[in-house]
Amino acid sequence: MPLISERGEPSRPGRSLKTAGEALEALRILGAAVQGLTAEELALQLQKSTATARYLLNTLCQQGFAFRAPHGARYLLQASPPWGYPWGGSAVAEEDPPGSLTDAVSELYCRTRQRTYLARPADGATWIAEEKGHQGLARVPGMTDRIPHQQAHALAVTKAIVALSPELQERVRRECGFTAFTAATITRPDRFDQELAQVRLRGFALDREEFAPGFCCIAAPIIAPSGRVAASLGISMPPRRFALHSAELIHTLVDIAAEASRQWRDDPPGGNGDGRVRPPVAGGGERAATA
Repeated sequence: MPLISERGEPSRPGRSLKTAGEALEALRILGAAVQGLTAEELALQLQKSTATARYLLNTLCQQGFAFRAPHGARYLLQASPPWGYPWGGSAVAEEDPPGSLTDAVSELYCRTRQRTYLARPADGATWIAEEKGHQGLARVPGMTDRIPHQQAHALAVTKAIVALSPELQERVRRECGFTAFTAATITRPDRFDQELAQVRLRGFALDREEFAPGFCCIAAPIIAPSGRVAASLGISMPPRRFALHSAELIHTLVDIAAEASRQWRDDPPGGNGDGRVRPPVAGGGERAATA
C-alpha cells in the first residue's frame, strides 16, 4: 500500500544519488572486511570495474574513512570516522598515552639511529613528550618542546596528528597563518588540506625541509583505544639520509607506530603502576627521555 502524504496524495520515494550510494555500499563492504580488501575484491562484490572500485576506495581514503596499508594494495577502514569519535560512539575523554610508548620511542631509535620523538596534542599546542638521540645527533633547529599551532603546517609530527583530527585541523587552519619557514613550507590552506589528505591516504606524514633547512622528518599517528588519534611517533634526519633510505625508514616507523597502537588497545594501562606520558609544564620541565 503506498504511503500517503500530509496532503492526502501518494508519496514518492526521495531521489537518491547513485554515486553516493555506491560509495556508502563500498564503505559498508570495507567495514565488514576485517583484513581489508583490494580494489579487485571490492569490484567483484560491487559488480563494478576495478577502476571504479579504486576510485571509490581513493575517495574514502581522501575523506578520512579508510587508509591504504603501507607497502600493499589492501585498503582498511580507519579506526574512527573523520569526525574523530569511534564508529557508533560519541565524544569521550581523551586517554593519556601509556608509559609503554617509551618503549616504542626506544625501539624506533635503536632501529633507525635517528633522533626520535613522541608528540601529543594538549593545552592548545603539540608537545614533545619523549625524545631520544645520541650525542652529536642534531635536533630540528627551532623546534621546542611546545609546538604552537603556528608551526603545525610545517612539521611531520604535527601533520600526523592534525590529519586525523577534524577539530584540530580546523583550529590549525584558523591559527597558523601559514608562515613560510623555508622555501619548501606549505603556505596555502588548500595545499595544506591536500597534504593532510595524503597523510590519511598513506598513513604517515613527511616534512621535506619545510621547517628547517637541512632537516627532513617522518611521522606516523598513534591511535588510542577510543579510536581517536592521541599522539605521533617521528624521526628527523639529514636530506641525504632521507633521499637514500626513506622507504626503509617509513616502513620501520609505520610498523612500530601500528604495533604501539595495537598494544595500547589490547593491553590498556591501569592499576599496574606504570608511568604515563604527559606533556611537560609550559615554561619548564625536562623531556621524559634524552640522549
